Amino acid sequence: MWINVAGAGAIGLLVGARLAEAGQEVRMITRTAEQAAVIRSGGILLSVEDEKKRISVGATERREAAADGSLTILAMKSYDLGEFVGAIGDVPGGAPLLFIQNGVGHLPLASSFRHRPVAFGTVEHGAKRTGQGSVEHTGIGPIRISAVSGDFSPFLPMFKAHSSAFPVLRAEEGPESLLLKKAIKNCMINPVTAVAGVRNGELAKDPHLRAILGRLHTELAGAFPEMANEVTLDGVLDLCRKTAGNTSSMLADLLAGRKTEAGAIMGGVIGLARARGVSLPALESLTDLVCSMERRKGRHG
Repeated sequence: MWINVAGAGAIGLLVGARLAEAGQEVRMITRTAEQAAVIRSGGILLSVEDEKKRISVGATERREAAADGSLTILAMKSYDLGEFVGAIGDVPGGAPLLFIQNGVGHLPLASSFRHRPVAFGTVEHGAKRTGQGSVEHTGIGPIRISAVSGDFSPFLPMFKAHSSAFPVLRAEEGPESLLLKKAIKNCMINPVTAVAGVRNGELAKDPHLRAILGRLHTELAGAFPEMANEVTLDGVLDLCRKTAGNTSSMLADLLAGRKTEAGAIMGGVIGLARARGVSLPALESLTDLVCSMERRKGRHG
């Protein structure tokens, strides 16, 4: 049966290509009929350094196709999830769902599906979409998956695709802890790169940007003390060095005049902190700056 990959941006195309490369039958579910036609006719062109390979996959723009199959991976941006999830429906025997969005705001969606297995994942790969049916794999990092029920068997097709180029790991923690850990890293890297207009590596080089990261880490560790040892400042700086040439998704969205995931990433973490009676003034200020830049880019870009 098909594995559906709903959302054909950079991460969706990368995941679809790597799954098909591993021998899985993949069907991309795109936003437009035009993109679906491009992928059906030419597959996905995957670039890794100097190597290019064209990988055959299916494609459709019909959202309802996500209801069937052996697994549906939801890879679209978080702000597109609500409308898409509404089109899937919750029917017994439907495809298991794997959410791989950034942030924590989509966690409550699990309660919408009582008849389907649901899991959440974090993606640490670097990817850049270079065309409607082409993607560059810019950095290898694991996909970690946490099943809501604790039963990973519905998600075996993902684990079968595991390789050194596409590591897929079973998370030891529950979904909220898994997503929060990644979201805290995103809250430190994404808004600072977006506002400063720099690639990830500059955060580790520039003393002023390092100082901002330090203040953010102190603030976030105070709100989420259980994460203080899980997400360290040194660890975030090491991540910036390892992904030095990467442009964060938030900066890429701003440069392209697209809507960012500021609400899903920073807004979700700010909301969790407020629920604990803690404010995050530094992160809130950066969020306001990103939203202001987004509004002005949308108006004038």
